[in-house]
Amino acid sequence: MEAPEGLLPEVVELWDAYWRDAASGVQTPADRGVLLRWITEYDRYLRLIAEADKSPLTTGSKGQDVANPLYGLADRALAAAERCEKQLGVGALHRSNLGIAVIAEQRSLADMNSRYGGADAPGESAPEAIPAQARFDPRIIEA
Repeated sequence: MEAPEGLLPEVVELWDAYWRDAASGVQTPADRGVLLRWITEYDRYLRLIAEADKSPLTTGSKGQDVANPLYGLADRALAAAERCEKQLGVGALHRSNLGIAVIAEQRSLADMNSRYGGADAPGESAPEAIPAQARFDPRIIEA
């Protein structure tokens, strides 16, 4: 999916990284609004922080130094992006909360089955701790 136009280059990189991540595999067309809100709010956050950092302090109504009000706007944009991240499964904790399994290393089905006593493990009995219905049986796919 193409990134929306006008995003900062680092935000486009984030968008592209999301689509390469396991979390993107569970998205449906109905999630489009959340996806667009996430990426545009994150872009807004980066732009506001950059602008606020140019002048971190401004003069308040009584002549006192106060934090640039853009920091407050940036904080709200980041909070909105973070709420979207939670729904989308962005970040390890959010992925696990959504039940999205991320496998750190590639393993063949034969290796997985032999390790856990699945259907392709010749001569090995299935461990009692793993019920039969929880083991992968490649014959199901072939049927």
